[in-house]
Amino acid sequence: MAEPIYHFAVAHDGGNGYMKDAVNGERFVIPSVLSRVLPGNEQSKIESSKEGLEGVLSTLMNRMDITTQSDGINMNGRYLVGTGATIASTAPITFNVASTEGKSESDVSIISLLGLLTYVALVKHIKSTHQLPNKLDIVVDKMATSLPIEEMKIKSVGQRFANRFMQHQHVVIVNSFMQPITANITFKKVDVRPEGVIGQQGLIGYTNSQKRGYRADDIFDEFKKEYKLAKFAGKDVMEIGNVLNIDVGDGTTEFSVLNGAAPVPQLNSSIFLGTGTVTEAAVEALHQAYPTIGKVTRQAFMEIATRGNDQESKAYRSFLDAQLTLLEQPIEEKVKTIYARLNGQINLITISGGGATTLKQHFAPRLKQVVEGLSPFGAAPILWVPEKYTQTLNLDGLEFRLSYL
Repeated sequence: MAEPIYHFAVAHDGGNGYMKDAVNGERFVIPSVLSRVLPGNEQSKIESSKEGLEGVLSTLMNRMDITTQSDGINMNGRYLVGTGATIASTAPITFNVASTEGKSESDVSIISLLGLLTYVALVKHIKSTHQLPNKLDIVVDKMATSLPIEEMKIKSVGQRFANRFMQHQHVVIVNSFMQPITANITFKKVDVRPEGVIGQQGLIGYTNSQKRGYRADDIFDEFKKEYKLAKFAGKDVMEIGNVLNIDVGDGTTEFSVLNGAAPVPQLNSSIFLGTGTVTEAAVEALHQAYPTIGKVTRQAFMEIATRGNDQESKAYRSFLDAQLTLLEQPIEEKVKTIYARLNGQINLITISGGGATTLKQHFAPRLKQVVEGLSPFGAAPILWVPEKYTQTLNLDGLEFRLSYL
């Protein structure tokens, strides 16, 4: 009996801190971390009996162990992917937020996605057959993804990134079991969009089970309460006029101005700073103050800093707060520049991205003061996307885009 072919439609947000993906509408969030598997530090193999398989299904996505063979990847090899990589004994491989290397050139996003798709198909197969497949054939019929605005300004970079997926056959070997499993992955159509623009489109519209419409959920509740609005929804974002979106990521902060769903020409840009840059500076400062604490990954640092009000968490947060001005000052200057170029004609400011919550407590009062100083006839309201949506707003926009492909 022939093995089934798994067909996927994918929205892929390859964030510097976390990968956010929707595969046939099912969402996954994994750390953007790889770890090389070297001889002697391999994971233990999983028992392939029916009982052994059923016992690991709930945790299988946390122990992705793959070997890649693809001309779309610069450094093929054996890697732990995601959560398993964060606790591995070898040095973690992440997006280098201190480097000028763009996301389009890095292997992290591609390897992570290939691993995720392989294990999603693997879990589906085990659930339906209660046994391991001999092989996996995966076809990504369409995928929507994004890159930082500054990268997208470079001619053909979006197409070159898409071609890393579409122009190659990707072979992924699953190493989790006694018997290796080979997955063959092909991509039929890949659409690449600017990050800040796609996030704002996630505020305007939604897609669910192939239905599309204006967004009208609780993402706007805090904003309506703060500005005493009886109603506000995605349709208002669409019709309000010029909207400045500040998408605060781990390695970049994206600035986009949209009127409706269309970008305003020449007013979309990036700065190569984000909360990941700030966090790495905080990690270094923490290590200098407490040499016995190693240089942890920024993901591990943030987990402790945001964990609660225990002594350790407070100490980590104090180092983070001290470094935030590295990011806040260039954001302030960028906002001033955009206001000047638009003669103050901005009707709404939105702050989104995985770093928005980290920034809000420390920066919200100052940003409001800056905007008021730039607006003699009334300041634009500022919508800070709530924490439950900051990580996934770009993914919302990508799913919305995917529904049109």
